[in-house]
Amino acid sequence: MSYFRPYKYVKDESANPIYRPMSKKFVFQMTMYPIIFFSLGLFVLITQFVLPLVIFTTQDTVARPVESTVLGVASGFGEFQFDELTNQQGSTSTVNVPKYYYLTVPKLGIERALVDSAPPDLDPEDALGHYVGSSMPGEAGNTFIYGHSVLPSFFNPKNYKTIFSTLNDLEIGDEFTIEYNNKPLTYKIEQKKSLKPSEVDPLKGFKPAYLNDSTVTLMTCTPAGTKLKRLLVNATLID
Repeated sequence: MSYFRPYKYVKDESANPIYRPMSKKFVFQMTMYPIIFFSLGLFVLITQFVLPLVIFTTQDTVARPVESTVLGVASGFGEFQFDELTNQQGSTSTVNVPKYYYLTVPKLGIERALVDSAPPDLDPEDALGHYVGSSMPGEAGNTFIYGHSVLPSFFNPKNYKTIFSTLNDLEIGDEFTIEYNNKPLTYKIEQKKSLKPSEVDPLKGFKPAYLNDSTVTLMTCTPAGTKLKRLLVNATLID
């Protein structure tokens, strides 16, 4: 008598790494790849964002490698020169010109910041720059001082890469002082304006020359942290 005989089929899992009873290579790959990618991401996060953030907010000076990180470049710490000021001329003063004089802006927390009276380049990293050819403080004519700025959240009045980051907070009527040859000079702000770099003329005063006023222009990039335009703050000697 014939009868139906069932057949039992067993799946062959010998070539399937997922169902293989033990695949050391598969286990290694599934374990190590996530660890490698996580470690790489953590390394980038720490070196490009966390560590620079700590340094930017706690240190008065920043090394170039840190400035070149993703956070550094994005916030304005990268290398930059005021190329519109390349045509510096010889100093108008030759007697008793100090290597440095000092700028104090109480409203911004800037106290006796160095201003290099004859900067070697247009990238003022260790001091603010005095445009060679503009008048010296206290003289008739306009003194032109330039400095760096970054995102205002990283402002540090002792770091010359960030010192002018909050310059836009100054308002007409605010005062600041310059100490030149041990003599304090007080200036009152009369004007603020934003210009394209090509429109900046560091030898053009904002008042007629026949008035013989002693004036100062403070210049930095604006918006702070970008290089799009230049902010000029103009002030006149009052004392």
